[in-house]
This record gives sequence, C-alpha cells and structure tokens, in this order.
Amino acid sequence: MSLIKNIFHTGEILKDLEKQELLRKCPVTARIRDNQDPGKSGSRFAMTGSGPLLNFASNDYLGLSTHPAIIRAIGEGLEKYGAGSGASPLVTGLSPVHEELMERLRAITGKEGVLLFSAGFSANQALMKAFMTLNAGLFLDRLSHASMQDMAFYAKRLSRFRHNDAAHLEKLLRKAPGPGVIATEGVFSMDGDQAPLKKLLSLREQYRTPLILDDAHGFGVLGRQGYGSPDFQETGFQNIDVYMGTFSKALGLSGAFAAGDRDFTDFMVNTSREYIYSTMAPAFLAQGALKALDIIEGSEGAELRSHLKALVSRFQNAMKSLLPERCPGSETAIQPIIIGDAGMLMRIARELKTAGILTGSIRPPTVPRGSARLRITLTAAHREEDADFLAEKLHQVIRKLQQEGLGGQAPAEQHPGAALSDREENL
Repeated sequence: MSLIKNIFHTGEILKDLEKQELLRKCPVTARIRDNQDPGKSGSRFAMTGSGPLLNFASNDYLGLSTHPAIIRAIGEGLEKYGAGSGASPLVTGLSPVHEELMERLRAITGKEGVLLFSAGFSANQALMKAFMTLNAGLFLDRLSHASMQDMAFYAKRLSRFRHNDAAHLEKLLRKAPGPGVIATEGVFSMDGDQAPLKKLLSLREQYRTPLILDDAHGFGVLGRQGYGSPDFQETGFQNIDVYMGTFSKALGLSGAFAAGDRDFTDFMVNTSREYIYSTMAPAFLAQGALKALDIIEGSEGAELRSHLKALVSRFQNAMKSLLPERCPGSETAIQPIIIGDAGMLMRIARELKTAGILTGSIRPPTVPRGSARLRITLTAAHREEDADFLAEKLHQVIRKLQQEGLGGQAPAEQHPGAALSDREENL
C-alpha cells in the first residue's frame, strides 16, 4: 500500500481534478519533418498515436528545432565536447563555446554581465531570489509567469499591479516605503499581449526603480533583428536593468540567459543557489544556440519573422470573418481563444484533435477560473492553408457546440487581469 496515497489522499485529489476537467496528463508526441517538404525546418506536425496532427501548440516560433544547420552544429558540439557538462560552472568551469555564447549575448544586449541557465524558470527564480536577498520590494504585473509569482511571495514587500496598467503601477510606486524592482514579461505567455515598455521605462526613471524583463516569448522572434521586445518596441536594452531570454522558444533549443550589470551578475554567481548548485547546460547546446543566432540575425531569420507576421494577420482576418466574438487581439504568435468553461474547452480540444489539429488547452490554475482557453501558437513552419484550416475548424466546432446548446457565449471582454481590488494590491 502506498503510504503517500494513504496518508495524503492524493488519489482523491486527482479524482476531484478529473471531475472538474482539470486533470493534467502529458501527451506522447514527436515533432516530425514535413514529408512533402523534407528540407523545411520546424514543427508543422506532431506525431501522436493516432497519426500526425497539425501542431498549433509549440513555442518553436521560427521552426528552428529541426533546422539542418542547427542539428549539424549540435552534432559537431557533441563530437568535440561530449554529452554533458559534468558539474556546475563554479566546479568544472565554462567551456570555450559557453564563453563565446555569453560574449555574443553581451554584444546583443549591451550588458557586461551574462549568466547561462538550464531553463527560463530557474533563471527567473534566481533573479527574484537575488533581489529578495537585497531586501528589495517587488512590483509585479499580476499576470507575470509562475516562475516569478512563486518567488514573489518571499519578497519583503510585494505589490502586484493590474495587468499592463502603468497608471496603477505608478500609484504603487508613489506610496512605496522603500526601494524595489519592477518585474514583467515582454510577451505574456498565455495572452500574447505585450508590456508597455516605454511607459514602464519612464516610471523606472522617474521613481529610480530597476526593471526586470522576462522576454522568453519575445527573444528571437520579435524586432527587426530578432532581438526581442526591446528591439520591437524600439526602446533598446540600455535602461532595462536585467533582461532574461530563453533558447527554448524561438531558438528551438533549451536553456536561458540573464543579462545585466556586471556587479549584479557577479553577485548572483556568489549567492544564487539555482546557479551555484545546478549542472551547466551541455556545451553542444551552446553551439546550437550560436548557430540559431546566426540564422535569426541573418536574412533567413528576417524571412521567417516576416512569414510568421503574415500568418498571424491572415489567421486574425479569418477569425474576424468566421468567429468575430472569439478573435484574439494579440499581435504575436500566441493567439488565445477564450472559451471560459474548462469542460467545454476540453470538448473543443478533443473535436479539433479528431479533425487533425493539436492545440494547447490552458485551464486553471494556469489561468484564472472562467478564462480557460485554447492557446494557439502559429509558427514560421506553418503555411497559409494551415492557418485557414485552423480558423475554419474552430468555426465549425464552436458553432456546432453552440447549436447543441453547449457552447454558450464568448466570455466578457474584460481581461482576467484587469480587475484587482484594493485589498489585493499588496499581498
């Protein structure tokens, strides 16, 4: 008999989640090459037990995860450096290719200090903890990623501001009793909308409060050069005090980096448990990241971003015509279709899967109750006919369920992060 199940009643908890359509299970999928165009990079299809599905669930925004040049670079790195790093960077050091990648990121961000992490989640937690160690207050966008929210409750002073509401943030900054930092995302992972960087940077200057930017979903895919939200919004990196980007989205790999002042990153090297006690990501991934940056910065990267931008526009135009009440307002690759009820969301996702489409099904607690959604991600690996097919099937499935009296109306337009009572301002 399982002591854990018997003492802590985990089985009952799982049954309750299943009744609410909130039980999570990891599907078994494999990204595959497009058989009609074997040389095309990306994750257009996902292979499942029932066959290939058009993949609208991946964060592989530029389709680089299967790019032949990146695969070759990784293979060369494996041959030269082996499969693992062996220990943390403070024990076995950094390889030359790690240092080359860090130097490349210094040049992109203009920051003297760069640290590499195995994941964006651990990078964000390390950043949050570093400022908590310095007794900084934290001003956090209410819809920031879980990696920041988890650490936020260790803050000496936590103030959450309404989503993308610079006026509310200023109100909190004005009455703050001591120094703190502002933390937000460049592109919000569940909504696809973007932080108002120019307004936040103005408040940073006015109230002398450093800004931390998690740009996991912007780096590589946004901007003229692919340098993320600071490039796209034309703010530059100079006044963003700490910038976090990942290699696991647009670069098609895994891992992350944090860039900031040299004193701050040196402070993290000496205090961050996530950095000190984690095995460094293998050198072959750093070699793959360098090749991915070559592509992103070159003409091919510009073409991929242009194609993706056109797909987003095409999908939104189709949705405006077919399902205007569900049309996402996002300008990025992340296109949320708000359903509201978790049970209805799962019904729609199953119908789409039967039609040959894989989407992300996002339910509480990842998003607030009543805002369950399809998280659709378009990538540069998709074609125009893919976006049209997706919009058409969404229309058919949702209208069918509505006719059966199961679909209901689209949720109210108010953003789930818009309403924040005075009592919630300081948690």
